[in-house]
Amino acid sequence: MMAALLAGFLLLSSAACGAEPLNRRVLVVYDSKTPDSQNIAHYYATARRIPNANLCAVPLPDPTARALVKADYEKFIQNPVEKCLEKVGKEKILYIVLAYFRPFSIYVKNSVHNYAADAYLADIWEYYSSKDFDPVPTSTHPYYAENKAKDNLFLEFVSLADFRAQPNAPVIYSVWRLEGPTPAIARSLVDKAMKTEAAHGPVGQACIDERMDPLPHPDQGYRAGDWDLHRAAEFLSAAGFKVLEDKNDVEFGTPPAPKCPNAALYSGWYQLEHYNDAFTWNEGAIGFHLDSLSANDPREGNNWSVNALKRGITVTSGAVNEPYLAGLPRPSGIFHDLLAGANVGDAFLRNTRYLKWMIINIGDPLYTPFPGGKPPVKH
Repeated sequence: MMAALLAGFLLLSSAACGAEPLNRRVLVVYDSKTPDSQNIAHYYATARRIPNANLCAVPLPDPTARALVKADYEKFIQNPVEKCLEKVGKEKILYIVLAYFRPFSIYVKNSVHNYAADAYLADIWEYYSSKDFDPVPTSTHPYYAENKAKDNLFLEFVSLADFRAQPNAPVIYSVWRLEGPTPAIARSLVDKAMKTEAAHGPVGQACIDERMDPLPHPDQGYRAGDWDLHRAAEFLSAAGFKVLEDKNDVEFGTPPAPKCPNAALYSGWYQLEHYNDAFTWNEGAIGFHLDSLSANDPREGNNWSVNALKRGITVTSGAVNEPYLAGLPRPSGIFHDLLAGANVGDAFLRNTRYLKWMIINIGDPLYTPFPGGKPPVKH
């Protein structure tokens, strides 16, 4: 009840400011052949009051497949989603949510990579790139914020809605999944997000796991990751969170590094496709791990994201294949924008350099952990 009241208040506030409410700007995509996918799509739409017209049924040929060749992705996912977007208004939609929707990778012929299907949907109209990036991306997407962590130079947060309202703005989307090892876990991501909004944000400590102290190193190479993490720790501390900032070259929970109980916010690195069971996740927790296979499969395996979902995290993000450090979500900008009042859909898109690459996001993009922002970061 509290969550529904707050959601309604936020939507009315948005409408009162003359803007289209964000719940009307979500397209929910589900597999029409899979009951769990249908049920989660309708559950989410009901919880967030998303119009029925914004539900997009896609009949997948094999709902157990982890990946599709690109031609099949285009036939069975891209083309039906394009039709849904055109029907509801492609400029109207900001967020695409895949409801317990199994294919998440694309195989491209003759490429050294397989890619995240979600990252292709984000640029479904090819405003950003009409080509596959091989071997590496050649440009950042237009909503990306080029922040400088070492110099502490961060662009003021601009919402995706405001960005897209500019004349001739490219039509790109923030793409998310309601996903996890079980349908119940996927559905719980909605409940936990809305309960946390009603409670005015997640509580607990923030845990930041660097590989080494970035000082006095330049902001380049692997040290760029440590600078991002160090600056994130400073933002979270200034906003009033107790911050556990670890500089050991091992993950939380591996001695001499401490564990991270009572976690509300987390980012850190690095062990490939591995989750150390060193966390207890509070309701509404947001956390993501910087490693090259951190979301190799969001339903099973040893990867960080699936195991964090099993243990109760509310929002995570990760790579299905090697994104290189530059292609991973940037912690400093993400926490900066969340503390400025962003929802997770905007904060993660604005701080992930590339589309048509390797990243998937898991959770409810409308989840706004700090409505109005928290000083001193809020604008």
